Amino acid sequence: MLVPAQLIMGRSLPGAALFFWGNTMKLPKPRYTVESDNHKYTIKLDTGETVGPLISVTKVLEIIAKPALINWSARESANYFKTEILRLGRSAIDPAMLEQIAKDAAGAHRRKAKDAADLGTKCHDIFQAIIEGREPTDVPTELAQPANDFKKWRMQSDIELVAFELPVASAELRFGGRIDAIGHSPARGGFGIVDYKTSKSLLYGNEYSYQVGGYAEAIEEQYGIDIAWAEIVRFGKVAPYESEARPVKDIAAAIEGFKRAVALVRSGEVTLIGEPSFECVSKPEEPEAKPKKKKAASDMGF
Repeated sequence: MLVPAQLIMGRSLPGAALFFWGNTMKLPKPRYTVESDNHKYTIKLDTGETVGPLISVTKVLEIIAKPALINWSARESANYFKTEILRLGRSAIDPAMLEQIAKDAAGAHRRKAKDAADLGTKCHDIFQAIIEGREPTDVPTELAQPANDFKKWRMQSDIELVAFELPVASAELRFGGRIDAIGHSPARGGFGIVDYKTSKSLLYGNEYSYQVGGYAEAIEEQYGIDIAWAEIVRFGKVAPYESEARPVKDIAAAIEGFKRAVALVRSGEVTLIGEPSFECVSKPEEPEAKPKKKKAASDMGF
């Protein structure tokens, strides 16, 4: 197991931090490097050529229907609308104010999701500091428990972290992503992927598995290594702060699931509907105009 105080800094790649245990374990030299900018990934070949920008792993997985997310978005909008109406009171609301509230309510779920993403990013920074053997600073109150749970997970895990925050990409399938951590575990079969999640709900569905399947496909192509396992580690951000680590039971099936999602996304880039063979625009018949009544002539003739 990797002890934080014994971490040794190794060579680094653009946009990544790599650590080796006693210099005994490291990733091989990549066949190409990957640069990332605001979730857009570009491959840089040794020839100087570039491939990209590429679609991200998370963008690919948006093709999967998420009924629970749709329901959550609707609830967030409804709750925002209700809260604002009660806060302002009937006497303060005019049509213009009501229109603004409705507009803000439509984006309430996006603001909530951004806040959650910002906390998730902060969590990753805290985890990175712990891995480097540094005590995290400026830890928000709501993330103190996830930080402690991360330490507990690290102390009981047999995974030696080899690299973290590593951008990877597939030149063949034209997608990229950023892996939370690459680990090595002889007991698990060699190299694997660790993916951190910060959410209050338990894991559900196969989407998380497909996500690490995409990462596995990319790193196998980029580094020429086999990914034998993947583990998803979730840290709760609200009481009762449930945290858990779950293995992906079938990494080959996860890779195949992601490939199918990529194929579906690519098929959507091809327009399958042709030009119209028949067009008709019908306007509703206007009601027959009633004849105007003639005014009776006045004594003055008009």
